[in-house]
Amino acid sequence: MMEERGTWTLTGLTVAAVAALYLPCVQRTVPGGDSGELITTACELGVAHPPGYPIFTLMSRLAMVLLPSLSPAHSVNLMCGLLGALASGALCFTVCK
Repeated sequence: MMEERGTWTLTGLTVAAVAALYLPCVQRTVPGGDSGELITTACELGVAHPPGYPIFTLMSRLAMVLLPSLSPAHSVNLMCGLLGALASGALCFTVCK
């Protein structure tokens, strides 16, 4: 019981620490590479170049709806930062188990 509680505590601290590092540093504009195309695709709910990244497109659109006052690029970059923090937490949880 205590070991499981420690695992969840460490996982939560990992997510919080990584989010505290990632989120203030995300770009507010369009980064390089395919990001511009993927952000535009999410704005229009279109299809990006193959393979299309449908889950990323839908999640990006949801981020734009939930954070309407920000630019689309900033909303998508914040979503990516949060997902990175959650992935770090999942890795921490897996290693602890």
